[in-house]
Amino acid sequence: MRVSHRVAPPEPAGLLESTPPDAGGPVESALLADALGIPVERMRPIHRSPMGAGSIAGFEVRQDDGPPVTAYVDTSRLPVPAETGLALADHARVWLHPADPHLPALAPIAFGSAAAALLDRIGVHTTGPVRLVAYRPARRAVAAVPTDEGTLWAKVVPPDRVERIAGLHETLRAAGLPVPAVRCWAPDGLIVLENAAGRAATEIGWRPGPLAAAVDALRERLATVATGMPPRAGIDARLDWYEGRLVRAAPAWADTVRRVADAARTAAPADRPQTVHGDLHLGQLFLDDRARIVGLVDLDTVAPGDAADDEAAFIGHAIASAGLTPDAGAAGRMRRLAAGLQARWGGHPRTRSLTLVHLLGHALTAAESGHEEHLRSLLGTAMDLPDGT
Repeated sequence: MRVSHRVAPPEPAGLLESTPPDAGGPVESALLADALGIPVERMRPIHRSPMGAGSIAGFEVRQDDGPPVTAYVDTSRLPVPAETGLALADHARVWLHPADPHLPALAPIAFGSAAAALLDRIGVHTTGPVRLVAYRPARRAVAAVPTDEGTLWAKVVPPDRVERIAGLHETLRAAGLPVPAVRCWAPDGLIVLENAAGRAATEIGWRPGPLAAAVDALRERLATVATGMPPRAGIDARLDWYEGRLVRAAPAWADTVRRVADAARTAAPADRPQTVHGDLHLGQLFLDDRARIVGLVDLDTVAPGDAADDEAAFIGHAIASAGLTPDAGAAGRMRRLAAGLQARWGGHPRTRSLTLVHLLGHALTAAESGHEEHLRSLLGTAMDLPDGT
């Protein structure tokens, strides 16, 4: 058995880039085995995330005479510009990385010579190999582009979103938000961005109290911007999916998972609509030498939404990061940040509800990655999360 497109996938990055032992499930495994004509035993599940009416599941596939390839089974039923793999029955599809049909600009960016030629056509001249640093199937990919003026960032998004995302950068910059400038963009879903100012917040010293205050100030500035975007769905739309997957992935914790999910459903509907980032956490921030926020990245999800979305995302990521940080001092600082953010925002019932949803999402990643202790810690934190009363 031999499969083409033998480009190694990027290293996992982010919540949805885990390596779960049962990510794909029997339905996707059977679809892929039938499509490629290989036994299930040659496939190792590496990814699964909700998408559209279904999900996208990734597998590492062993070959007889070559390195493994990465294949994806897409049951989302979402339309794509063109099929790049196999269209299966019941509106499912299979593709091999990097031929993601939702991201037509990904394949040329993933291949070195093709990436240089593509970028050269839009006025970006590379001085070294383009390096893919992040990939979320069907959603986005990011590549570092070395140039004679420093590193630029090539972001690959679905074509029907590229103009909107490029416009968001310009709108937010015009409003004084510290977001990277767009160098250029292409209709097939490619945006080239300048470097963010400052240094990544994950790589610089900061104190929990001042950082929390700076995040609040940034959110207040963001809330005043009229983006012209339609309202975005909140993280609570994933609650049922997280609950069902987590019960199956960690059956010993099923009762706890259901109690947390039930508690997450008790909050009233959103009552604080404003422009939100949509995926706000420490990894989206850049700081200067005085630990002030001078950069904000990943604007794909910016839109009118629930103010509690950003609060819950930041709290949930801080709690999860504390549990994954090996350095005791850094982990303690992250826990203090999470506690400070809960004191600032957690008294609002909607924020608590959405924080529980985020913690279930992080717990699912822990369960499917085999991190039992982290799973135990996350669910325990969720059970003990203050309700602000």
